[in-house]
Amino acid sequence: MPAISVIMPVFNGAPFLDRALASIRAQTLIDWELVAVDDASRDESVRVLDTLAAADARVRVLQHSTNQGQAATRNTALRAAHGELVAYLDQDDEFYPDHLARAWSLRDRGDVLVFRYDLVEERPGHPALGTATTYDPGARARAMFDETITVPLGVVHRRALLDRSGLFDESLGKYRGEDEDGDLWRRFVRAGAKFVYVPQRSGRYHVRADSFARVRPPAPRPSVELATVEIVTPTGRHALWLPAQEAESVRRLFGHHEFALDPVWLRRPPIVWDVGAGAGAFTLYAKLVYDPNAVVHCFESHRASLDVLRVNVASLGRVAIHPIGLGRTNGAAAHPAASEHSPAHGAHSHQGSGPTGHVMIRDAGHVWDELGADEIDVLNLSAAGNGTDVLEALGARRNRVRVVLIESHSPGDRRRLGELLPGHTPFATSAHSPRAGVVKYVRTDVAGRPSARLE
Repeated sequence: MPAISVIMPVFNGAPFLDRALASIRAQTLIDWELVAVDDASRDESVRVLDTLAAADARVRVLQHSTNQGQAATRNTALRAAHGELVAYLDQDDEFYPDHLARAWSLRDRGDVLVFRYDLVEERPGHPALGTATTYDPGARARAMFDETITVPLGVVHRRALLDRSGLFDESLGKYRGEDEDGDLWRRFVRAGAKFVYVPQRSGRYHVRADSFARVRPPAPRPSVELATVEIVTPTGRHALWLPAQEAESVRRLFGHHEFALDPVWLRRPPIVWDVGAGAGAFTLYAKLVYDPNAVVHCFESHRASLDVLRVNVASLGRVAIHPIGLGRTNGAAAHPAASEHSPAHGAHSHQGSGPTGHVMIRDAGHVWDELGADEIDVLNLSAAGNGTDVLEALGARRNRVRVVLIESHSPGDRRRLGELLPGHTPFATSAHSPRAGVVKYVRTDVAGRPSARLE
């Protein structure tokens, strides 16, 4: 068994492969294997790879007969890998000679080693063209669940970790803005992996205009019947795709400001959880009205809704999509084909348009801990009627939520909310109103703060 398997996805990479391959053969650690998978290239990539494989028994070349995308290509290589550790090298990047040796020497420090790397600017016309700067993922460690803090060039991990986390999500990475790398790193965290941030550099990441990520097509318009709603705010006009029957409710949401709150209650930038995010109407509201720099975690378990959600938030920064529902326990739950919901609470395309089936539910308290949440500014619960389940699962963590927005369908619901949120005060609504809709609570200590934005 080799010490380290180097995973290389290849697609039309002939102009760059010699440089990348030379950097592997120059490693001071010789106990490695290269698993290169060609994703149906139309150039001389396979010939270049086969030439090296004929000269070096440590190199194996696999081929896809049809193009399957980068995530699937990496997975093909991972399934064929035999090394104790896994390292990643894209076709246009390069390792520094001591990278694999250093990773091997640090293997007992943790499950995932995260290295610094140099960014080499190669985009024509860019003001920094030709320069190299060192990027340190460790400086972004706390943002692990908000963004992709490192590209695969900076990661070496135990191969056995994949048995707990799964491989790259092949439904991601086909379209611009999708994040299959960060998705896997976050699943490493959820699998209990220990991350170690290494101050040395792994190699050179060449920033090119025609790199894999930059030449991906935009996501196609989802197949469900959608309407485009134009939202006008002080920052401009914004388009939102929604199931046609929900367009009017979203116009009212923005027009009547159903989710308005005192900005003094929020930190900057605010942390927002959108549970039952649906098509992303509330997420857009949080970014456009609360704070454009808000960090939003979207939880949505229904696939049709996820497709629409990804399209709607693709241009928004600092939005993380979690393809799960939240509840009291881990497991699967039946997904209704239709259910009553409050039109004012946004567009949730899983309600009334999704097929009957089962969705994955995670214990909300466990997810809070996995994400390393300290305090949440706004918790929006539009979760097909199980908002109280989420609050119950959070337990004492509820006291670290500043504002709770939740659907309520009866006075009994509101009495239960009062029991779950004794440290919060209803605002802009009557807690005893029989009208179904959104009930809003602010933590009592936050409600009493002076009217100056919190830093």
